[in-house]
Amino acid sequence: MRSTGIVDVDEILVRVPYFADAERLTVSELSGGLTNVNYLLNADDERFVVRHSRPNATAIGIDRAVEAQAVERASKAGIAPETIAFLLPEGHSVTRYVETVAEISLEDAKDLDHVTRMADLLRRIHALEPINGDFDPYADIARWRSQADERGIHYSQLAARTFDRALHVGDGRRGAYDAVLCHNDPYSMNVLDVGEYLLIDWEYAGMGDPFFDLAAVGYLLDPAGRYHLLSEYSGEPSDVHMRSLVDMIVVFLAWNVAWSLVQIDVSHIDHDYEAFAEELLDLLP
Repeated sequence: MRSTGIVDVDEILVRVPYFADAERLTVSELSGGLTNVNYLLNADDERFVVRHSRPNATAIGIDRAVEAQAVERASKAGIAPETIAFLLPEGHSVTRYVETVAEISLEDAKDLDHVTRMADLLRRIHALEPINGDFDPYADIARWRSQADERGIHYSQLAARTFDRALHVGDGRRGAYDAVLCHNDPYSMNVLDVGEYLLIDWEYAGMGDPFFDLAAVGYLLDPAGRYHLLSEYSGEPSDVHMRSLVDMIVVFLAWNVAWSLVQIDVSHIDHDYEAFAEELLDLLP
């Protein structure tokens, strides 16, 4: 195997037996991603995506061992791209590159055809075998808010009220649902349209509340779109289900705002997390 010339990638590939006999390796960095650095790898006549995980994963609530379980389930079920290697403890990974039919924009994510396809995808994810790891957005919000306070990171009064609203929702939601395997970040940038939908970035996957996944689709939708989402997911929704979706949209947005705040002074990615948080707050129901 010839060196790619990029140290991060070389250190990963020498640990992956799949590439032991490769003769030609070329690599280029891929854009996008708010947590890791990704590369496109050409190995002889095949293409792969190599993810170099950053060392701040634990600080932002990522458990790579739990992620590895979810990726294995999803890859075998055809819900995620084929996984060639998942390296622990770091969480570096190699997946087969897939050609997408089209990118899914935020406007596309409001289209009812997309909503129908996402409802079907979420049903398939939620039917997967359980894994050993939980997702608790309320604990994350409380912890990240405390970390932001300790580090003197400024956030608005609206953000503070949103955290309080989310934790209040948690008081009622805990124990009120059957935990299923959830992706917990199925927003449009993590969806690949290859004729059917695949999901990438399973970093926050875990056993949790299916309405959190639904909220990650429904936060962009108007009331009619949210009704359509729930109808396609499980049949005509009750008023209770509609209220639960709106409540969980608050939780989903609060979780992402808190996540953004603790990224501000620790992330290795060049991104305006403060502005991102404010944009999310504008979407509150």
